[in-house]
Amino acid sequence: MKTLPIECYYIIFNNFRHDYKNLFSCALVSRKWCRIIIPLLWSEPEHHFKDIRLIRTFLLTLNAKEQSLLIPFKITLPNHPKPLFEYTSYITSVTSDLCDGIKNWLPNKSYEIGHELDNAIKCSLIAMFLRTCKNLKYLNLDETICNQIVFENLYKNTTITSLDLFKFNAIDVVVKILYKNSNLTSLNLRSNQLGLEGVKTLLKALYKNTALNTLNLCNNQLCTEGAEMLAKFLCNNTTLISLNLFANNLGSEGGYALANALCNNNTLKYLNLHYNRLGLEGGQALADALCKNDTLISLNLCWNNLGLDGGKILADALCMNTTLTFLDLSENNIGSEGGKALANALCKNNTLISLKISWNNIESEGGKALADALCKNTSLKDLNLQCNKLGSEGGKALADALCKNTTLKVLNLQSNKLGFEGGKALADALCKNNTLTSLNIGKSGTIFITNDKNKN
Repeated sequence: MKTLPIECYYIIFNNFRHDYKNLFSCALVSRKWCRIIIPLLWSEPEHHFKDIRLIRTFLLTLNAKEQSLLIPFKITLPNHPKPLFEYTSYITSVTSDLCDGIKNWLPNKSYEIGHELDNAIKCSLIAMFLRTCKNLKYLNLDETICNQIVFENLYKNTTITSLDLFKFNAIDVVVKILYKNSNLTSLNLRSNQLGLEGVKTLLKALYKNTALNTLNLCNNQLCTEGAEMLAKFLCNNTTLISLNLFANNLGSEGGYALANALCNNNTLKYLNLHYNRLGLEGGQALADALCKNDTLISLNLCWNNLGLDGGKILADALCMNTTLTFLDLSENNIGSEGGKALANALCKNNTLISLKISWNNIESEGGKALADALCKNTSLKDLNLQCNKLGSEGGKALADALCKNTTLKVLNLQSNKLGFEGGKALADALCKNNTLTSLNIGKSGTIFITNDKNKN
C-alpha cells in the first residue's frame, strides 16, 4: 500500500493546527500520525495554558534546581510517570494565560493560595520553559518574575524573537538580553516606568543592536527629554520598523524632535503617539515631516489636543504624502472645518486606506463634506466617524455617498444621532452598495449591519 511522503502529512495536518479536537482525534489513528501531530498540538497552547492538566504535565518536567524554588512552600508535586513525549520542547509561545492556569490548579490542592506561591510556581515553570523549549519564539513576563534562575536561562536562550515584559522594572536584565540574544526582533516594555535614566540605558544597548524591529515603550514616563533621546536614536537607526510611544507625556517639543527624526529616518513604518499632549506645534512639525518622509505608513495621533488648526495642517500634509495608509486623529476636537479640510484631502490623496476621526465634533456640515469626498476617493476602505454629532443630515449625505462609492468596506457611525431618516437612508443605500461589509450605527439604532454580497 502506497503512503504519502511525510512532508505531505506535515502540510495537511498543519492546516488543522488550530482545530484541536479533530487534530487530537487524528493523533490516535497511528504512531506515525501521532509523532507528526503532537508537536503541532503543543506548539501554541494559548488559552489551553489555563487547563490544570497542562500545569500538571509541566510540573512533571521541572528539574531539581527548578523544584528548589517551591521547597519553602512544602508543595507536593505530581508523581505520575514522566510523559512519553517531551511536550514542552514543542511549545513556541508562553502567554499570560499561564498565570490563570496556575491559579486554576492551586484550588484543587490543600495549599493556602497566595501571591508568593503563585509567583514561585510561575518562576519555576518559566525557568523550565526556557530550558526545555527548543523553538520558543514568544515569552510573556511580568514584575513577579524576578528570579536569578529565570534570568540565567533567559541569557542563554537564543530562540526567542518576541519578548513581552509588562511592569518588569529590571532594565539591567533587558539590556543584557539585548546584548546576548541576536535573534530578538520584538520588545514590549509597556508600563515599565523607565523614565529618563531607563531610556538612556536602553538606547545605549539599542545603538549596538541590529536585529530589533519592533519596540513598545508605551506608558514609561519618557517626557520631552526621553523623546529627544529617541529622536536622536532614530536618526541613526536602520532596523526599527515599529515604535509605540503611547501615553508618555512627550509634549510639543518631544513631538517636534520626533518629527525632525522622521525627516532623516527611512525605515520606520509604524509610529504610535496616542495621548502625548503634542498640541498644535507638535502637529505642525509632524505635518511637515509627512511632506518629506516616504516610508511611514501608519501614524496614530489620537488625543493630542491638535485642535482645528492642527487638523487643517495635517489635512494639507495628506495632499502631499504618498505613503501613509493609516491615520488616527480621533479625540482632537478638529471641528466641522477640520472635517472639511480632511474631506478635501481625501479628494486628492489616493494612498490612505484607513482614517479614524471619532470624537471630533465634525457635525453635519463636516459629515456632508466627507460624504462628497467619498464619491471621489478610490482608496479609503475604513472610515471611523463615531461620536461626531453628524445628525440625520450627515447620515443622509453619507448614505448617498455609499450609493456611489465602490471601495469603502468598513464605516463606523456609532453615536451620531442619525435618527429615523438617517437610519432609513443608510438602510436603502445598503441595497445599492456592493462593497461595504460592516456598518456600525450603534446607539443610533442597529449594531453592525453586515453586507454579505462582497465578503470576498
